[in-house]
Amino acid sequence: MEGIFMKGSLLVIAALALVGANAQAERYILKNPTNSLVTAQAIKTFEFGNDTYVVVNAPRFSSLEASLGASAENVMVDQKIGIPADHAGKQKQDNEGNWWWDDKPAKAWHPTKLKYAELPGDRDGRERIVAVIDTGVDYNHKDLKDHIWTNPREIANNGVDDDGNGYVDDVHGYDFEGNDGDPMDGDSHGTHCAGVIAGGVDAESGAQGVAPGAKVMAVRIIGMEQTGFMSDAVEGIKYAVDNGATVLSNSWRVYRSWSSYNPSDENVELMRKAIEYAGSKGAVFVAAAGNESKDMDRMVDDPMWPGGFEGLSNLIVVAASDAKDQPAYFSNYGIGHVMVAAPGSDIISTVPNNKYKSMSGTSMATPLVAGSVARALSANYGPDRAIARMMETSLAGAAWKTKVKSGGTIQLTDYLRD
Repeated sequence: MEGIFMKGSLLVIAALALVGANAQAERYILKNPTNSLVTAQAIKTFEFGNDTYVVVNAPRFSSLEASLGASAENVMVDQKIGIPADHAGKQKQDNEGNWWWDDKPAKAWHPTKLKYAELPGDRDGRERIVAVIDTGVDYNHKDLKDHIWTNPREIANNGVDDDGNGYVDDVHGYDFEGNDGDPMDGDSHGTHCAGVIAGGVDAESGAQGVAPGAKVMAVRIIGMEQTGFMSDAVEGIKYAVDNGATVLSNSWRVYRSWSSYNPSDENVELMRKAIEYAGSKGAVFVAAAGNESKDMDRMVDDPMWPGGFEGLSNLIVVAASDAKDQPAYFSNYGIGHVMVAAPGSDIISTVPNNKYKSMSGTSMATPLVAGSVARALSANYGPDRAIARMMETSLAGAAWKTKVKSGGTIQLTDYLRD
């Protein structure tokens, strides 16, 4: 068993406005395009309501780029997304460049803390699909392969869109970064999140998923080089709910400022529209609060999304707690935005190639809440009740009183009891 601490494991989206954008920007999102010559060069197309979005490559200073402004209702840069290398704390680095947490746990502590063994067996997330929108998932992992969603109307590797949903060979999900039907994890982040949700029991490490009856849909938006695009995340959200996911686990974020990035209002509105769309389909959107030890309620000049959104009834923003139910030192918080806390420090879970690692971050707390919601939905709670009851049954703690709306950490035995 291996242990790794990654404070920077949270995926980050930093979206730029078209005006004043990075000089290297070459990929754009066009809203309601009017020029057929431009749309003919589309990389991808997706719709929300009455609006059509087309993604195109347009080299800088090319005639195509110059024509974009007159070719659509609105044009925005399709900004890169990725995973930051933000390591901190009591660590050491091995010869392979991995950062190791010196006092890593010998066994997974969160299943005992949350009393998995006492949770009702008939409320295990069965018949519920949880989309992990991330770096992909190792769907062949021995403790995940029986817990992976399989598209019942798609035939694997025949090069045909058998179910007519617009995606070829999407048997276990889709790779939006690579534009193909194989969402295999190119990193480890997504596989770790998947194991937190629905992984089988590993006797040696103690790792196990909170909702073993749920199925994990792999939605890959980050590629092998730890980058992707904003449009991949937006389209991934839509794909997930259109194909049956009722819970979306999102351990990435959009900052108003990450270094020199500056997302436009249109960038932010497109992301909000995607979350609203998920809500209209009855899906709960679970999002990480972030790992900067900041009060989100005071981030007026540097807001963060999706955690910073207000007025979205299907959105749960999650902080991270440690083994003593205290706020993890790295976790963002804010009673006006963050709803609840969950274990996110030194969480042991699956990583590719049948291995297990300990990671820390609100990235880990987020899938734990997502899996818990799947359990509630399998008990026939509606999405509104699943969210409200999680708030009502949280374990109150003085340290959380001014940090999260619920006033504490998730407490599953009461949560799943009528």
